[in-house]
Amino acid sequence: MSGSTGGGGGGGIGALTGDPRWLAAGAGGLLAAVAALWAMRGLPLGGLVLWLSPLPILLAGLGFGTGAAAGALAVATAALALAAEGLPVLVFLAGFGLPALLLVALGLRRGRLRLAAPFALLGLWPAALTLALGLAFADAPGGLTGATRRLLEVSFARSGIALPEEALAVAARLKPAMLGLLLAVALAAETALAQRLLARAGLALAPTPRWSVAARLPGWYPALPALAFLWWAVAPEGLGLAVGLALLVPAFLQGLAAFHAAWPPGRPGRRAMLAALYAALLFPMTSTLAVLSVTAFGLIVQWWRHPGGSAAGPPGSGGTPT
Repeated sequence: MSGSTGGGGGGGIGALTGDPRWLAAGAGGLLAAVAALWAMRGLPLGGLVLWLSPLPILLAGLGFGTGAAAGALAVATAALALAAEGLPVLVFLAGFGLPALLLVALGLRRGRLRLAAPFALLGLWPAALTLALGLAFADAPGGLTGATRRLLEVSFARSGIALPEEALAVAARLKPAMLGLLLAVALAAETALAQRLLARAGLALAPTPRWSVAARLPGWYPALPALAFLWWAVAPEGLGLAVGLALLVPAFLQGLAAFHAAWPPGRPGRRAMLAALYAALLFPMTSTLAVLSVTAFGLIVQWWRHPGGSAAGPPGSGGTPT
């Protein structure tokens, strides 16, 4: 289907429009920009659409390579810069576009998906954003925590909700970590969805690994949240707590993966066990204990290895990742 390229600049245009990587980059970038603008213009379901804005970039990257993902991000950024200036573009880049590109770049390795580095990024990126926001609000009264508190006060006042002083103080300190959790879960879910859609269409560049077995953090990673919590112990008013909680998000996701691996498809009682787990995570009276338990399980699983050092699934996981 190459045909003749023609003379002059026509060959270059034909090569661009005929290359699926360029087409994927253009389509993915425009879709991502539309999703971001949809939210920024206050259109219906804008909040949900904004969280879905990385999906087109992930589809372009996992289907056509890192270059296509980078092209999609460039197209989306250019489109947003033309339609909206300054802060909206920065929010899209920092919160959604750049981490989507990095997930693809770190995950695709010689025709296979390697999950260790992308898993670590799901904690490192929110932690880095928290630190960056802390620097940005360093001169504001109370720093980032003070700015978050004032934002929550306005939000609750508009909703007619009265919170006790102690509850408001705790919410202000935990809000950045909660946003980091939402970002990490959204990016992880959209990456899995993109890979699944591409695999079904026969367009995935790499085979889909069993996330419940292949999800393993790098061996050095657990030291980072430990250092963050040490920082919190030394300086309780600093950002150590928020950074430490953000860094623990991948351990929580790893714990979920290990739990799924412990009850693989076909094992009796799987549905009941998973239903009980997610009910405990969602029920307000048990959610904190459930999240802590799953996170601790994820950290324990971090050191479950076969004698040769390869990652091993928990009992019943069915072996090591391929």
